[in-house]
Amino acid sequence: MVRVELEEDEIPTARVSLHGLLDDDRFLSAMESGFPLYIEYRVELRESRSLWDRTVDRSEWEYVVLYDPVRRRYRVEYFDGTDYLPDLAALRQRLEDVYQVSELQPDQPGEYYFNAVVSVTTLTDEDVDEVFAWLRGEDADSLSRDRPGFVTRTARKLLVRVAPLPRMEIEGKSEKFEHN
Repeated sequence: MVRVELEEDEIPTARVSLHGLLDDDRFLSAMESGFPLYIEYRVELRESRSLWDRTVDRSEWEYVVLYDPVRRRYRVEYFDGTDYLPDLAALRQRLEDVYQVSELQPDQPGEYYFNAVVSVTTLTDEDVDEVFAWLRGEDADSLSRDRPGFVTRTARKLLVRVAPLPRMEIEGKSEKFEHN
């Protein structure tokens, strides 16, 4: 479940948190089998309109969770560092961290809300590309030189979608607020 709450302040601030992700044992089993857990956040400031809502601005970030079976600990890699967590309880707590997004600001008077989408997966298109390169006996540097064509990329995206690995996309919205 994704919670999006408004911070009581003059500047609209979204507080985004993810709860109960590891209650689904499929993600934990996949990590213990060696798959990384990719968690991507996308928070949008949207203007409420009569027909279609307008996206004013967006903020995105992601991190990767890996399980080290030898040390029996979890590693969380994000854009500016790495955290090592000693056990599952610490990982659960880390996944439920609250992120404050204050850089998204309304651009004109109106009624607005924040919309957050969290995508969780254990396999990405890039992972599939690396496996195919490895099967061909190529190194990781060849991936940046030799990009697959449209049909190949589409087939790989389909493979990622139908693979029996867990994936989830959950969404949450804040209450609406007025900006003058």
